[in-house]
Amino acid sequence: MEGNKKKHPLYYTWNGIMYRCYKKYHSHYKYYGAKGVTVDERWHDFWNFVCDVDNHLLNGHLLYMKGYDLDKDLKGENTYSLNTCTVIRSSENQKISREKQKKSILVINENGSVKFESLAETCKQLGINRSTVISCIRRGSQHKSGYRFKYC
Repeated sequence: MEGNKKKHPLYYTWNGIMYRCYKKYHSHYKYYGAKGVTVDERWHDFWNFVCDVDNHLLNGHLLYMKGYDLDKDLKGENTYSLNTCTVIRSSENQKISREKQKKSILVINENGSVKFESLAETCKQLGINRSTVISCIRRGSQHKSGYRFKYC
């Protein structure tokens, strides 16, 4: 079973999981490792991961096909493991990811505050450019309209 793991069809699935969870320079580390998402110790070994996908994971064979992903979120877990992961369509996984990353925005002024369900809704309702709202949030500054913004 041992061999050049980089040539194995599941290598980039496994490698992506490991990098998102443990490599601080990975672009998605902030959504995974920085939030406490880990990989079960057994899966730190690539060949154990392959063995579990091939022999124990329900519909694991679909991971060899384009358009399917390994997902831990459907079971509400923070660990990638045989017991916490499922195989789902990539389109469904992307939809789940977008929903999780959606942040509510609290808009505050002298009259009180209003909560918007997303950055897009905030910008549309107030007629303020997206980059301007993000900039105000990052700096903690007040917009010229008098609004202050916070992520909920």
